[in-house]
Amino acid sequence: FNLENGFERYFFYTRYQIGGKILSRQGVGITYFPLSELKFPLDVFMIYSNLTLTLLDRISIHFNVKKNIHNRVGKMQDSDWVPLPGLKTIYSESDARLNAIITETDLDVRLYTISFFSIKLGAGFMHQYLHYSCSNVVQTDIIDSNYNLEMPSIIMIQGKIITYEVQYYIFTMQIIPVFTIPIGRGYLQITPAIRFSPYLKARDIDDHILRGKIAKGDSKGTAFMPYLNIRYFFANRVFIAAKLEYLYLRSKGKQTQSYYNPFLEPQVTNNIPGWSARIENKLKSEQLVISLGAGYSFEF
Repeated sequence: FNLENGFERYFFYTRYQIGGKILSRQGVGITYFPLSELKFPLDVFMIYSNLTLTLLDRISIHFNVKKNIHNRVGKMQDSDWVPLPGLKTIYSESDARLNAIITETDLDVRLYTISFFSIKLGAGFMHQYLHYSCSNVVQTDIIDSNYNLEMPSIIMIQGKIITYEVQYYIFTMQIIPVFTIPIGRGYLQITPAIRFSPYLKARDIDDHILRGKIAKGDSKGTAFMPYLNIRYFFANRVFIAAKLEYLYLRSKGKQTQSYYNPFLEPQVTNNIPGWSARIENKLKSEQLVISLGAGYSFEF
């Protein structure tokens, strides 16, 4: 039974884009992709706890939980290409705060061992909960309210302007080579794992407070998520650990938009609350993680 705790540094982003086929009160329309993009930062430190139970020296059950230790994570970037494809007409940045909880569980089976080398196969599940609150927007426009090009103008609005919640449900499979090298009175364990997700589901909710509009997305996709784990076990069963992990995730589906305050955009809603449009959406996330930790190996 191994118990490990430590700290992690996350880099990169999660984002979503909308465009393509639109179904609204005005009927069905086809447009370019993307019309709009929101990119949320993942520049954050987390604390983690890692539990591993090994049975019969062959079967390993693993559980991991992570939580961010600060909430200021950088700038959210919002881009629009309306009304012309390829021409970014609206761009804004706002201060992003994050509440994140990431859990993971998997089961690994050791197939065989030859000298210092062994190989395992595994399957598992990862859940990522990311909730953003964004405030204090600075926006640059090169179009007016009628979508005509004009000289660039800058708008600044204080206070909360958007909240965004995304949850990733990721089913994982992995091939795990393990190299165990005796060094001194202890041993070094090097694990370069090939991990991927043949199926994942993403659900996200975007509350555009300034527009009185909420957008709910549902998408499916895949992910590639390899890692390199290095641990050194001392003779007294204490070990230190370092890990480098990368996740590349993509999914696509539909987003449903509705106005809970139609009076903020009467030219779209005709002052009628409720369902407004359904549009295609795509999610993408890149995550690079560096971990440092320590633990203790109990034996029964």
